Amino acid sequence: MNKTIGFLITLMILLCVCLAGCGLIKSPNEGAQTPHTRYVESHDGVQVGVPENPKRILALSSAFDTILLGLIEPERLVGINKLSTYEEYSLEAKRAKLVKPVMSSYPLEKIIALKPDLVIAPDYISADVISGLRHMGIATVVVSSGSTVEGVIKNVTDVAHIIGEDDKGRFYKQKIRRELDELKRLGESIPPEQRKTVLFVSSMDGYTGTGSLFDDMCKYMYVYNAPNRIGLPPRIPFGEERVLAMNPDYIFIPSYKGMDKNLADRYLLNPAFQNLPAIRENRVKPLPAAYLYTMNQHIGEAMLAIMHTVYPQLERNSHD
Repeated sequence: MNKTIGFLITLMILLCVCLAGCGLIKSPNEGAQTPHTRYVESHDGVQVGVPENPKRILALSSAFDTILLGLIEPERLVGINKLSTYEEYSLEAKRAKLVKPVMSSYPLEKIIALKPDLVIAPDYISADVISGLRHMGIATVVVSSGSTVEGVIKNVTDVAHIIGEDDKGRFYKQKIRRELDELKRLGESIPPEQRKTVLFVSSMDGYTGTGSLFDDMCKYMYVYNAPNRIGLPPRIPFGEERVLAMNPDYIFIPSYKGMDKNLADRYLLNPAFQNLPAIRENRVKPLPAAYLYTMNQHIGEAMLAIMHTVYPQLERNSHD
């Protein structure tokens, strides 16, 4: 029995040596080396191993495209959202146009075909897509969508950390903090009774209402967000009676390939709205969507631009 067992062990050793000699078994140190990884925490609670220096990055939202283009060179991106290439939609549009392919959606098979070494996804992307990418061995990190100014600052530093650009993340954080200080300095000269009420309308009804990112931005710009001021709950469409109750001083229409004429006409041509201060004083204003949907490192400068639109006298006061 012992001789039989010894023979079988010897035979197995010889077989392994033979297979290794034929190249059918590789030692762990042979072949392509695995890129050095570090671990970051994904918003969904998963610790994700990411490349130390990712070269093929894909963001699954235009907001994260803009953040990435402020942190790294365009050639490190393997795809770009279509909206990111519009000049009035993204303040990094010129750099975005250097990236191919341009995408309007993110089906799983298309993402995989791009062979990214890192995917950064917003928290509204389907869990099935996230798990599918991870199952294919693609490092996929979920980042929370910022719904406050502080949340946007965190987004910028989080994305910077994920790709190993912490110094640049800190740079943008400090930049935004300086801009917030300037907003406060300017705003303190405006008495509460002189502050204006603004309505930001969007094709996505209720998107800019109570509890939205724009709602939080209004606090820094020393303006009142019209839906919040009348106590409208979050995500409620702005019907005719509600707009009349808001009585806005300004109405902002987002523009990214020219102003949305249909959206503007809903207010400008409606007989019921003709006595609103915004209509009467010709204050229905197209603003670059990049200012109004600004979930990125440009949020401070965007708020300053909007504030100067509402309070043009501050342009002079800021240089006194």
